[in-house]
Amino acid sequence: MVYIFRGNPKKILLSLLTNPLFILVYWIFCYELALLCMYGRIDHTVSILFISTVSLISIIAFSAIKIVKGKELQPNKWIHLKAWKYVSIVIMIVITLFYGMKIYQSATNFGGELAWFIDRLKNEVSVEFEHNNIYVDGVEGIFTDINKEYALPKKLYMESDFHLEFNPDGTITSFDTFVYGKNADEKEESFLITYDQNKAFTITIRVNGYLHADYDEDKLVEPLIRTVKVIPVKQTVGMWNEGKYGVVYYGKRNWGYNTEGIIHIDENGMEQTPTKITSEIIGYTVSIFVPGKEKEVLPARYNLIGDPDWSQSNTTQNQESFEADRQEIANSNEQFYYSKEVGYMLNVTDKALGSTLYSLRKTSDGGETWTVINQNPFNGTVGSAAGITFINDEIGFLRAARPSGTEGVLYRTNDGGISFEEVSYAIQEMKVDSGQSINPFDFPGLPFVKDGVLNLLVGQGSDGDYNGNSSGLYQSNDKGVTWEYIKEVEN
Repeated sequence: MVYIFRGNPKKILLSLLTNPLFILVYWIFCYELALLCMYGRIDHTVSILFISTVSLISIIAFSAIKIVKGKELQPNKWIHLKAWKYVSIVIMIVITLFYGMKIYQSATNFGGELAWFIDRLKNEVSVEFEHNNIYVDGVEGIFTDINKEYALPKKLYMESDFHLEFNPDGTITSFDTFVYGKNADEKEESFLITYDQNKAFTITIRVNGYLHADYDEDKLVEPLIRTVKVIPVKQTVGMWNEGKYGVVYYGKRNWGYNTEGIIHIDENGMEQTPTKITSEIIGYTVSIFVPGKEKEVLPARYNLIGDPDWSQSNTTQNQESFEADRQEIANSNEQFYYSKEVGYMLNVTDKALGSTLYSLRKTSDGGETWTVINQNPFNGTVGSAAGITFINDEIGFLRAARPSGTEGVLYRTNDGGISFEEVSYAIQEMKVDSGQSINPFDFPGLPFVKDGVLNLLVGQGSDGDYNGNSSGLYQSNDKGVTWEYIKEVEN
């Protein structure tokens, strides 16, 4: 083979560049490679890539052997025309530059699957899951396995919640949580931890994710580990005789005066029954439940007592004011309660360099259990969630900020969150003192009902400086499908 390329490499190269078959196969190869990098359609693309690669190698080898042996190929005479030589070289350069740019774009700024693949290589770690039986290992086994490969901070906090499912024999089938803390060098670290038995038998840990770390003591991970350790999990689920069970933990919770399903347990595993409920029930609660049957089967809500910082009472607040406060706190950028029982929550599923993926969950029991109803409500990545609201049980809106933070986007559902579509509204041009027209209103708020009319204020985002950062008022008469500009509203 060394002899072949010592023969006449320029002649071999020119033969390839002027060979229409080689150009055609090269174009197919570049096209499919760009598709693979952009969309990751492995099942569809790899077979074509393999065939085109083999074909390219075959053409190169065949041409080289013929030329080295002194046997000229016999293509059409016009191929030897000087004009065709220049044209064919230009075609090859154009193909290379065009698809090379496509591949580059797919690898940068999370513009395609290749960028996410590179990010996963840099920021994801896989760990063998050995302590995978909740009856034997509890939740502590998960963190034990992770610490063998990657040292977690000793004090961990959750950003949202911890959700786990397991089979009747105790085998853990899936779990996910997003935790963070400071390592021994006081450097902040975050970990998106996921496991799905149907996809792999290893725990996936995504490090260096973006988060807003507020170090809320109500979101400590340690109470989860210690509580599950003393819960009689096997005996609890044995009473239900179902095919799958779950564990959910949101940190410290205020149950008010509602004792339904609450089980007080000490660190020796002994149940403690209060003689009289004189104050609200507050504590780090771990719930055992049957996924999909939360209404039929009452979850067992274990509240670990003994540590005064973990389980305490508040006698200054009555049930009515607690519900009002809970509603106000719950209705935030990532969570909204349509009623006392029905609520919606956006959960982070992936984060990297300002881009975020979310799933949408729904509760029908006041936040005790949540079910994922939409794996990707924003239909892709966004900068961050900026609001959620529902005007009835079918029609709702999600608001998100672009990664730049200077623009926003609004999404609408008419099927209770199962699917969402981006909301369109007419861009309103405004005149500035110089006479120039600008489009300042590019950051929509959440729609709201006033005097029986659905209203929408579209602001200017973080870069807005037009007229004191004013907003454009839009109104809709078809429940948010279309919007009409009404007027400018000063802040």
